[in-house]
Amino acid sequence: MMLLYSGFMASQWFFLGKEIDHRFKIYFRTNSSIDRVLYRLILGMSLFTVYFNVLSIFPGKWIYNFFWITWVVLGLFYSWPTRGKIIQESVTSNFSEFKYLDAFEKTLLSLIVLMFVVSLPELPTLTNHEALKLFFDPLQKFSTQWWNFLEVNYYPFKKYPQLFKLAWSMHFFVVGMGLFLLAFYALLRYFVSRRLSLLGVFALISSWSCSKFLANNYGDAIFATYTLLWVWAMIWTVKASSYRVGLCVGLLGFYGTMIDQSNIYLIPVQFALTYYLLLSGKTKWFKVNWIRYNALGFILALICVFSNWDNAGLALGFDLSGLESLLSVMGRKGFYILAPFGLVMVLIKLYVKPAAFASIVVDKQYFTQVAALIGTLIVGSIFISSYQLKNFGWMWVVVLLSLIPLEFIFQATSRLRSRRNIIYLSYILICLLDSHFEGRLKIFLKLFE
Repeated sequence: MMLLYSGFMASQWFFLGKEIDHRFKIYFRTNSSIDRVLYRLILGMSLFTVYFNVLSIFPGKWIYNFFWITWVVLGLFYSWPTRGKIIQESVTSNFSEFKYLDAFEKTLLSLIVLMFVVSLPELPTLTNHEALKLFFDPLQKFSTQWWNFLEVNYYPFKKYPQLFKLAWSMHFFVVGMGLFLLAFYALLRYFVSRRLSLLGVFALISSWSCSKFLANNYGDAIFATYTLLWVWAMIWTVKASSYRVGLCVGLLGFYGTMIDQSNIYLIPVQFALTYYLLLSGKTKWFKVNWIRYNALGFILALICVFSNWDNAGLALGFDLSGLESLLSVMGRKGFYILAPFGLVMVLIKLYVKPAAFASIVVDKQYFTQVAALIGTLIVGSIFISSYQLKNFGWMWVVVLLSLIPLEFIFQATSRLRSRRNIIYLSYILICLLDSHFEGRLKIFLKLFE
């Protein structure tokens, strides 16, 4: 029931994002249908966050009344007969690319869903609100605005401690890990095929590190989701070819600042990177308007930082713990040993250009962009916040590099479909064998005791 409730709320974020598209006439290009889903989820969730924070100012009785009035008004608005001419699609219709999966890919998608379900960590035993906040955020990085959003989002369960605890647990895992995996798949589609993108998602979720990180810190997935979304958004904004998508990128900056106030430094950095590197081929007018559409998110981020100044944690320092976690991530899964080879192969293909790689197609623009963005995060993790590239933050980087050798092999054997299927199946089995599935299942079954 709680999963259905969370799914309902996510669908409302999506429809609000679509409504904003219609009202502001935002038209953009995508590399994958998942780009559109992510864009609308981020846009809708950010605006609902602002609205729920406004509601949180009122007394509890008024919050309760306004909460239900909101859904009544939205229900009447979306069910109005003429609305069908504007909103003609559901959330699931945007996953159309999954209709064309072959047998191997459908099996792998089923394994991803199964592995995601059994990766749910143990639920907290605490029911006190303040104790729950400390459990989900032991480092106390989440802002007051974030907790206001969560409290109003699950307000119907606030008087029932067990349900409220379950609601927050489902949000941190389902929304956090769900957005993380969706963003990772969307990012992989810029570099490898759909088939290998699915394998990359499975290689990530099947790592025992996922369960270990969530067991140590329930909020880890939320932290890592922002940095991954930031990299995806920066690459996608070039593909989108519309300065109006800056509205979503700006609100994403606000979302990241709510999670960790030290993330505010990424907003001026993204302005500089976009103006001088990512949109270097666009006119000055286009760049200025892209930044102008970022203004709303930037203002909200500043309000968030100044209202949580005591916990901002903006002091500069020198911390290598983020880099040290890279070794821990690579040591827990054999598949990740391909990452160094992937890095070397990309460098050779881009700069040495040997004849042996002549038939291999690599988009230099995307690799240059992602290298600049990851480099920015590495510097930020050393001097500002080590959590920007730590645990989950390194996992997606390692998996991305691990898929490069397989992409080269698949391109070189494009005419040998049966051989490619054997290679594909072999790596699925490799990922599955060291997934500690029985350990995850044992933890999952404890939830029903």
